[in-house]
Amino acid sequence: MPRTRFTGTEKLDILLGLAKTNLTQSAYFKSYGIARDTFIRWQRLYTQGGLDGLRESNSWTRYNSELKQQAVIAYLNKEGSLIDIQNRFGLRSTKQLRDWVKKFQYNGTNNSLTATPSRKQVGIMSRKTTFEERIEIVEYVTVSEHSYSQAAEHFNVSYQQARSWVLKAKASGYTALKDHRGRTKPSEEMTEVERLRLENRQLKTQIKEQEVYDLFLKKVREIQNKE
Repeated sequence: MPRTRFTGTEKLDILLGLAKTNLTQSAYFKSYGIARDTFIRWQRLYTQGGLDGLRESNSWTRYNSELKQQAVIAYLNKEGSLIDIQNRFGLRSTKQLRDWVKKFQYNGTNNSLTATPSRKQVGIMSRKTTFEERIEIVEYVTVSEHSYSQAAEHFNVSYQQARSWVLKAKASGYTALKDHRGRTKPSEEMTEVERLRLENRQLKTQIKEQEVYDLFLKKVREIQNKE
């Protein structure tokens, strides 16, 4: 049975071997059990990153929302084929771009293009945090669009903590992040000035998220109206 996975060095040998073989391209690709598109993708990865680009990555590659939006807009604007856009934005496969386009077309919301939180829990124990830290973690996920796992690793908290704070903030606002068990004042004891400052901060965050989405949606509509 042909191998479906190769080391970086083996991929390079296959790339270089095409110029030396007497076989046709189709026969050459078949002899290694790979498709022509796979060979072309390896060529691109080698051109961009050398041998390191051909090595399998054991880590998850995350693309931020801005890059996703730019790639989707470029494709909808017919600035190139899937492979052209893939090469332009340094994506590892055209499947990613197809998925992003489908998610936007089907969902029509900015959430469809945000990074999907990984369900793999980070091996970090829960720790005590300040109220300000919890807000920063929530904004790290909701505004900067990092995953729960990335937030857990960045702030040295557990996956469960990061997830619970984001859900609490979305459901009941930043005041829900107050620790009622500790010395921090519960929300009902906050002064009016403190409460207004907190609400203002949360409102600015929501406005920023909405502005980014509105701008993206406007560009997509302009493209669709041209068709």
